[in-house]
Amino acid sequence: MKHVLMAIKTSGKFLIIFSVVFFASCQRGVETVQPDKEFSSMFYADSGGILCADGIFSVPLPDGSSVFFVGDCFVGKLMNGGIDPKTPMLRNAFNLIDKNMDGAKAIIGGTLSEPQTLMVPPRLENDSIYRWYWPGHGFTRGDTLFVFALSLYNAPSAIKTSAKSEEEKDEMDKMAAEMFAFRIAEIDLLSYKLPGFVHLATHKVEYDYRKYPIDFGNCVMIDNGYVYIYGTKNEPHFSRIHVARVPLNSKVLYKNWEFFNGSGWDTSIAVSAPVETDISVSEQFSIFKYRNKYVLLTMERAGTDIYTYTADTPTGVFTNKKFQYRPPEPGQDTTGRIFVYNALAHPQYIRNDKLLVSYCVNSFHVRDVYRNAENYRARFLRIPMKNIIGK
Repeated sequence: MKHVLMAIKTSGKFLIIFSVVFFASCQRGVETVQPDKEFSSMFYADSGGILCADGIFSVPLPDGSSVFFVGDCFVGKLMNGGIDPKTPMLRNAFNLIDKNMDGAKAIIGGTLSEPQTLMVPPRLENDSIYRWYWPGHGFTRGDTLFVFALSLYNAPSAIKTSAKSEEEKDEMDKMAAEMFAFRIAEIDLLSYKLPGFVHLATHKVEYDYRKYPIDFGNCVMIDNGYVYIYGTKNEPHFSRIHVARVPLNSKVLYKNWEFFNGSGWDTSIAVSAPVETDISVSEQFSIFKYRNKYVLLTMERAGTDIYTYTADTPTGVFTNKKFQYRPPEPGQDTTGRIFVYNALAHPQYIRNDKLLVSYCVNSFHVRDVYRNAENYRARFLRIPMKNIIGK
């Protein structure tokens, strides 16, 4: 498909396009990546649930259901396919998919008629700064669900200068500026009692985020008695993956971590070394075990293409790079405002050897989301595992 898109851009001749399509479809071992519109329809609601959101991390639960963690989202009822400007935006929520995949249930604070953000940072004494969580990935241990979260705070200094004058700005302009004026304070680990999602505790992950700004918790994998915790470190023009781990049976999962130093494990984050990849990875990505291989799935940061890699260990080396899919939304958008980001894998939903993958869709103009909820609804795909594992 990548070659097809390139051919379309460089030539309008049917013969050339047809020959490339024929060649691509006949490559040995390659199967077509297909949208999973049924899952999308089940995941989002037009009323009485989550209307649109990003994030889309998932964790399988002991009873066979799965919980998805979403970031900024809207709950309520669509109005002519869009969002009522009076509908409050929640900073996070959970979406529970039952084991029979019959439907989704929004787990939020408050009620559907008066929804509130689910996960809220602890209130600090004499602290008037607006703080919130964007969820990362998570895992379960027995009847407890653990969720990593970026703890963010409002920082006016982070607001990007607008071309509009103060007189030209309306309420939506001001809201958009406030939404993206943030910085990361720390990483927290929250725990919940299943099956009712009763909040148990919130702990700060004990490393100095300001000194070592690695966004640990954006990917989690359980393997051989350890919780492997992955995160990105955003270096100039390139983003790299770092890895930490803690025993699954630890009583203090938020501290006493070991960090991968390039060849082994060390208790000091100062020697944490990146997992080598040949592309700048997205902020959110997935690493999971499939049979005897570890699979990395990521979207190229500041790009659109989705790639996979495989490795023999949780820390790499990740090789066998495969282009998997190029989301069509940016190319179909005539305004140049729609963008895609943060592809994630949901391996508990492998069906007929096809992996469920999501990626986020958004707009640089918040009005586009309010006018059409599809501009802020993640898309779901099915990628054949043989396209990932095959040589």
